[in-house]
Amino acid sequence: MAYKSENKICQNCKQDFVIEPDDFSFYHKLSVPPPTWCPPCRFIRKMTFVNERSLYKRTCENCKASIVTMYHPDTPIPVWCIKCHLSDVWDARDYGKEYDFSKTFFEQFKELKYTVPHRALDQNERNGEGCEYSNFCYSSKNIYLSFVTPSCENIKYSRCFLKHNKNCLDSLIIQNNEKGYELVQASSNYNSTFLVESDQCIDSHFLYDCSNCVNCYMSSNIRNKSNVFRNKQLTKEEYNEAISGLKLNTYSGQLQSKKEFSEMEKKAIHKYARIKNSVNTVGDFIENSKNIYRCYGLVKAENMKYVFFGVNTTKDSQDLIFTGKAEECYEFVFGGRGASRVVLSFSCGGGSKNLFYCDQCKGCSDCFGCVGLTKKQYCIFNKQYSKEEYFELVEKIKKHMDDMPYIDKIGRKYGFGEFFPTETSPFAYNETIAFEEYPFSKEKAIKEGYKWKNVEPKSYAPTITTDMLPDSINDIPDSICDEVIGCPNNGDTSTQCVSAYKILPDELAFYRQMKLPIPRYCPNCRYHERLIWKNPFRFYKRECMCDILSHEHAEKCEVEFETMYAPSREEKIFCKECYQKEVY
Repeated sequence: MAYKSENKICQNCKQDFVIEPDDFSFYHKLSVPPPTWCPPCRFIRKMTFVNERSLYKRTCENCKASIVTMYHPDTPIPVWCIKCHLSDVWDARDYGKEYDFSKTFFEQFKELKYTVPHRALDQNERNGEGCEYSNFCYSSKNIYLSFVTPSCENIKYSRCFLKHNKNCLDSLIIQNNEKGYELVQASSNYNSTFLVESDQCIDSHFLYDCSNCVNCYMSSNIRNKSNVFRNKQLTKEEYNEAISGLKLNTYSGQLQSKKEFSEMEKKAIHKYARIKNSVNTVGDFIENSKNIYRCYGLVKAENMKYVFFGVNTTKDSQDLIFTGKAEECYEFVFGGRGASRVVLSFSCGGGSKNLFYCDQCKGCSDCFGCVGLTKKQYCIFNKQYSKEEYFELVEKIKKHMDDMPYIDKIGRKYGFGEFFPTETSPFAYNETIAFEEYPFSKEKAIKEGYKWKNVEPKSYAPTITTDMLPDSINDIPDSICDEVIGCPNNGDTSTQCVSAYKILPDELAFYRQMKLPIPRYCPNCRYHERLIWKNPFRFYKRECMCDILSHEHAEKCEVEFETMYAPSREEKIFCKECYQKEVY
């Protein structure tokens, strides 16, 4: 069947968007109607279901143990500790219910979701010790206040790791690093600090867009270098003398270097996108992939659109967030491990296939509107059916969803093919990563139909303030681990400041080993400061800014591209060809 492009008006933001012929083919293959929301609005809607970093204390409603969970105590969802939830002592089918054609589908789904026990944190059974304060943590050990960390070890205060990181603190979106501090969008580095978009560097500090460098400091756009200081080549002796004079083991010395690094990065050449070994690709941080459009953070992917983090061979899918190995999936959040045709669902993995509107189902197939099932087939609302009964009832439900759509409180309509209404999410907007990608004010969030949670006052009583801390790590006593340090941001809601923080013994050992001063702000404030190095997930059409005449173009290069760098940004953004001519 031949399809044509169609212009649509987004039901949510009322802006135009285009559905291309290959999109219609994709929707037809998965038996879903075309979307009524534009890609950015679909992205925000899915993000409102992802609470990574807001953690609370509750009691397991099964064994009564004290637990840490992503669900606020006021959220009316039964929460079980990970051990109880993974056990064989319960069957989610016990919560099954008949479909009621007098109510909308999403009303009934919310009733089911808020009845079935939820795992306190999204973790798997392959984690080792020390992961009690980590969310979306898999096959890892000793992970503390870190989130989305598969196959990692000894990590603190970090987020979005793409496997095989060890002994790293305060980092964001990294893979294959060891002994790293304040690394952002970096890979395969060792014993280094404050690296942004750099890879394969050793014993280096404050680098932007550098590769295969050893003993380098405060430099940008360099390749295969050693002993480079502020982009100037030195001898080994000269470099050691220069770096020792900076006193990076002191907070004052580190702070001065951070200020210099921020100015240096603005003057560096920025490639419009980080794309390696990939063809026909529009996106950023894409590796070994092909046929990619408006995606971020993909490895070994093929035929993908509108995907935010998809690793481990994802293909033939659209509108995914944080998925591993998956194929022919759509509007799917947090899942993978062999998922196939998982549609309009959340946190389903373990080889699941042919799922629609499922939540936290593992190893299931042919299920519709289910929550918390494991290795089940032909279930609707957690109730078991025969194969014939299942397919007959599913078609009736799809029709009913269109005949009786759910209408949310600001008038948006949800029939079959729409992702879950944000009103079914157990989280407030400012608890989720939607708040980080699109930092709405409380007033704007509520106006647009999202929930908001007022910040609760913390009961921490600081015993010391940051101005009382010694400048050098050499002068920090062991007793610092007994102190509660007051954060200077004093509960600032824009950074989700927690007002106070502690230094853990193994954390102090790390700072001493790396010769780093202890931090002066709480982990949340440090995290929000780190976010400035990552562009928000949105794309802009721009033109290369190169005006270097030796690059074989007129007064200014006129190559056009799509990039995540907004037009208001002050950095110089180059196309691939101009970037390569200048940097390599």
